[in-house]
Amino acid sequence: MIDLIQVQDDLYGILMSAPQLATVNIVEERRFRLGSELATDAIWQTIRNNSLGNGLLIELPAILCDSDSVTGPPQQVELSFVSFQNGDAPFTPLSAVNDGQSRPPLRGGGLYAEQIEQYLVDILHLLNIGGIGTLRVTGHSSSPARDYSGVNARRTKILMTPKQTAQTPRTAVVNISVNDSLCTLTTATVNASIYYTLDGSFPGNTTVALEPFSNKPVTPNSTLYTAPFAVNPGQLIRATAYLNGLNPGQIVQFQN
Repeated sequence: MIDLIQVQDDLYGILMSAPQLATVNIVEERRFRLGSELATDAIWQTIRNNSLGNGLLIELPAILCDSDSVTGPPQQVELSFVSFQNGDAPFTPLSAVNDGQSRPPLRGGGLYAEQIEQYLVDILHLLNIGGIGTLRVTGHSSSPARDYSGVNARRTKILMTPKQTAQTPRTAVVNISVNDSLCTLTTATVNASIYYTLDGSFPGNTTVALEPFSNKPVTPNSTLYTAPFAVNPGQLIRATAYLNGLNPGQIVQFQN
């Protein structure tokens, strides 16, 4: 499993530590959404190192998967960033900006959105985040971010190829056997719980799949298998197996 939270936090630390971006307010969208009700323009209006007018947003990542694999899906993490330039504010002379505080006079961040973007690419291309993956700038990686009006904004996309990780194993398939109208269910996964239905509905794990508040099973017609049971001609038997630590097994069905 890819630790996307760690990726975002590491990117924030890397970019905040870069001298080229010392006058740029850098924000993680994840933290911005969860912990702040500030308007979006606070990204470029927030003061950093006595500078304002520039901002950089680390957007929430996306996952791309373009092929199949029996050992786990080969994923690409698409990392997206938005560079901001608030009009001429980043280039305001020192003498023109002073909020009356005891600190040195405020100044503009001094960067066009396009310059922030170029620094971003230069810092992150071929960067390896230990234990997770390597970042690469490839293809059509940059375009205007037109969803932000009244400010010069550029969106940059960088792909990260994570280390290959094996998919969590599933419980073994459930075998359905009917003899003399008596159905027997078995699985090779030791200690797995088998659930089944006879009405075509999903054989859910009724100890886990519970509705919020009411605590009623999401799959009320699912039954935990404990012993062979009687079935009628034409009944559709569906079953799967569950065990903590494993993915749910394949959903199998048998028309009696």
